[in-house]
This record gives sequence, structure tokens and C-alpha cells, in this order.
Amino acid sequence: MGPDFEVRDKDVGGRIGKLNIDNKTVETPLLMPVYNPNKPLISIEELRDRFNLKALMTNSYLMLKDDTLREKVLAEGVHKYLNFDGLIATDSGSFQLMSYGSVSTTNRGIIEFQERIGSDIGSFLDIPSLPDSYKPRAAEELDTSLERAKEALNAKFVVNAGIQGSTHLDLRKKAALGIGGNFRLCAVGGIVRLMEDYRFSDLVDIIATVKENLPSDRIVHAFGLGHPMVFSLAAALGCDLFDSAAYALYAQDGRYMTEAGTKRLDNLDYLPCSCPICSKYGMELRELEEGERIKNLALHNLYISFEELNRVKQAIREGSLWELLSMRTRSHPGLFSALSRLSDHSGWLSRLDPITKKTPFYYTGRESRYRSEVVNARKRMKRVSSVNRIRLQPFGRVPVEVLDVYPFGSFSSPEGVVREDPPFSVRDIEKLRAIMEYQFGSGASDLIEDGFRIKKSRKTGRIRWIYRKKELVASVRASDHMIIPKQYLAEKLRERFKYPKLRVVIDDEAVPFVSEGKSVFARFVVWVDPDLRANDEVLVVDRKDELIRTGTLVLAPKEAIDFSRGVAVRVR
Repeated sequence: MGPDFEVRDKDVGGRIGKLNIDNKTVETPLLMPVYNPNKPLISIEELRDRFNLKALMTNSYLMLKDDTLREKVLAEGVHKYLNFDGLIATDSGSFQLMSYGSVSTTNRGIIEFQERIGSDIGSFLDIPSLPDSYKPRAAEELDTSLERAKEALNAKFVVNAGIQGSTHLDLRKKAALGIGGNFRLCAVGGIVRLMEDYRFSDLVDIIATVKENLPSDRIVHAFGLGHPMVFSLAAALGCDLFDSAAYALYAQDGRYMTEAGTKRLDNLDYLPCSCPICSKYGMELRELEEGERIKNLALHNLYISFEELNRVKQAIREGSLWELLSMRTRSHPGLFSALSRLSDHSGWLSRLDPITKKTPFYYTGRESRYRSEVVNARKRMKRVSSVNRIRLQPFGRVPVEVLDVYPFGSFSSPEGVVREDPPFSVRDIEKLRAIMEYQFGSGASDLIEDGFRIKKSRKTGRIRWIYRKKELVASVRASDHMIIPKQYLAEKLRERFKYPKLRVVIDDEAVPFVSEGKSVFARFVVWVDPDLRANDEVLVVDRKDELIRTGTLVLAPKEAIDFSRGVAVRVR
């Protein structure tokens, strides 16, 4: 039993995905509010009606240890008991184990209970280790968790498999390798305290270590990471699921969530929000009776959480997640340090991030030096043989001939950032040859023959089409100035660059369909050149290296190999 998951959009390490479990489909990144059946601040009906709720989380251990509640849930099943037909994820009592040192159940017992009540997503009883735990103890607890994971291998629900290891990154790597090999849904556990203590740099290291050591098709749940101020950071690192008990816990403590942090309601003179709660009550929210005040404050906290998650999704869709992340992390020094810590993982992120994007590249500060676009651009500029270069911070010395290409062609920076103007213009044929090297590799410029004819856009004056006599051999994409090879140039690229460079190799079963112009699905991908990036133009070949089609790589190379669902290449 396993979830179906495919990527629809991606940016930095983040992704919008389609997740199907038990014929229930949700979009990720997904926020699951935690519902406490013993202390429900907001009813299921109101959660469903106000937020169009598709998934929630509740604690199976709390149901198990309450005699009356246990009998009702066992008799009716958790969906009927909660009157909720969406996805229900249940926790195992690990939080209570961490808080109180023991629980009145066994790992096998809580797994079987979740099976009996019909959880869509369930958990085994892993042992969370606190940050900076004594390493031998954290290692022992991890070994116990990995042993308990084995008891959940044949569970009748999708297992939300906890990855523990405290702040010891070697233990996190061990956990990720152990869990990721057996489970499709992996939960980064033991991180709530880090968020509460504003240790966001440690959070970055932990999530990045886990993600780097998981197959890329695994769904990743940031366990307990329910504050909107961290959604953009966690999403940029590739987290797909979030759960929030914070919306209710903060409300009970009089705390008012914003996308940039938390305020005490009693300390506010104005409400910086226009959600239905804030619009209705204004500052009168403080004067409501305690129960009503707490409930409405919890509703506000959920509104702001869902709003921020939608903002993150929109940023992923349009390719501006880094810009959103840059703004959000400037709300607290700890978050800004986390943005800098991303530089330690820039190599990994650069392999996931698309090579071109729909939105301009904005210079937002010194941290822009570590963006994936810069890492990839610096690597590709080394391919270009031009001696005509200008200084362009943060990229370094950029060949003049490729200045129209993304990210240089859409680069925007504030005053004072180093940016030289080209001292002279270059011929269009020289531009084409340099772009070929930048895009495809050293020596690709040799494929642009002296007799090629260039046609420009009347509107922009930029290169749009390249002809060999009357044959169209390539076009130039207006959005990023990348070259789209047609049949003649594609064959020349295949001959110039030896297998498997520039290639996506597909299984023989898919060849007839791809030959007709149908997209390449990930399950038919045999190999991908690891130097390619999402949004690169690629050669689709069979196992014998026969050219089938050209197309645009949708996924990163590792994703195209790891995933079994979704489109890997959009062919022409």
C-alpha cells in the first residue's frame, strides 16, 4: 500500500505536487490542522466549511487511552466518528512519549489500533530525541525507532515514518537512509523545539540532510512545523506536508500569528490582518469572553496559516520562491541566519532548481550569491570560450554574448551593485555560438555554421529563428533566450556530444508513444544526464541512442529517475 505522488511545479527545492491516498487527492504543500477530540476549539464542520479542509491530523494515542472515546472510535471508525471524509492522519503518541517519558501502549498495539479505526495515514511509535541530546543516547533511541519501523512495514495505512536523530546530522543521515528505503511518506521529527528556540539554521541542516539522503519521490512531512513564518523556508527545502497544533495552542496562550512572527494580542493596538475574524471584530477581539476569544484567535491563526501556504504555492508556480523566502527571513535574525546557512547546501539545491524561470532574477542582498541560478550560471559560464566579459554581481565575469539569456537577461539589482555596461556590441552569430556553449557544452558553437541565417523578432529585435538555407534548424525561446533545437540541430548535437550527454534515455516500451509527440512519463525514464537541469532542452533517445524527439526536461535528473508518476519531459 503506498501513496501516488507526482510533481506539477517546482522552484528551488520546493514543489507543488498531486498526492493521492485511498482515492483521496490533495495538493501539496499541504497543511493539516491538528484536531484534539478531547479539547476541540473549532468543530470539524467549521473547519471544513471555512477552509475547504481536505486533510487533518489527530492523535490516535489520546483516543486509545480514553475508554469511552476508544470504544466509540473503534465502533464507528475514525472518519465516521469525526464526520470527516477527507484524509485523516493519526499520530502514535510519540509526542507524549517525549514529554512524559512513557506511554501506556506498545508499538504493535498503536499500529493495530490505527489500522482498526481506519487511519489513512498512521505512525509507528518512534522516539523523538530533543535537540543536542547526548549522542550515544540519541543513537540508541534511533536504533529503537528503526526497529519499530520494521513492525509497520505491512501496516494497512500509509505510514508517516518518523526520521529522528536529534541535531546529529550523521544520525539523521542514517535514519533517512533506513526509513527512505522502505517508506514513501517520511516525517522529519524532533524539530518543534528548534523552531520554538529560533534555531532555524539547525533546522535547515537537518531538513537538508534528510532530503539529500532520501529518494526524491518521497513525500516529506515537517512534523509539528505549523507556524507560517517558516513555511517558505521549509518548502524551499522540499517539505510537502505540515501539521499545525500551534494555531490552537497559541490561541489558548493569547498569541496572534502573523506570517512574520507572533504577537501578544494584548500588546496590539491594531490588527495587521483582514481575515474574516479580524475584519469582523477588529480590536474588539480582545474584549470577547474567554472561550469565544480563544476560538476566534485560533480561527485567525488558521486563516493566516492557509494564506501563507497559498502564497508559497504561488511563488513556486511563478518561480519566485527565493524572493518570498528572502523577505520572510528578514523578519528575525535567526531566520536570516538560516537563509545564509542555505549556502552550505547550494550544490544540492542547484541540482533540483530549474535552469530558467518565468520571473526575473532579483538581487536581494549578499545571500543572492548562493542562489541556485548563480551556482548553475557560474558553472555554465566556464563552458563559454569568449574573452569579452563584464562584471555582473553576483555572477562574476559574464560573457557579453550571453547577456540576453536567463538569468542575466532578466537580472534586476538596486543601485550600488556592480554592473558594467558592455563596451561594444557583438554579432548575432557570435551570440548564438556562445549561447550554444552555455546551454549545451563546450564545442557546441561549432554546430552554428557560417551560412546559417538569423531572423529576429520585429517587436523586440531579438533573435528568434535560425535557418540553414530554407530549413528551420532552431528557434530561440522569447522568455529566456534559450535555443530550442529542431531535427537537424538535434542530430548534430547527438553526434557532437557522446552518450549520455544532453540525453534522456527512455525504455523501448515508450518509444512508439514518444515518437508520436506524447510526453515522456517518469516511469519510462532509464537514465538522464546528471549535468542537465529542469527546464533544459534535451535529446530524448532510446537505449540504442537513436534520437526519438527533443523536448523540455520538467523534473531534475534525479527526480526523473526516482519518480514513477508524472511527466518527465514535454516533447515537441
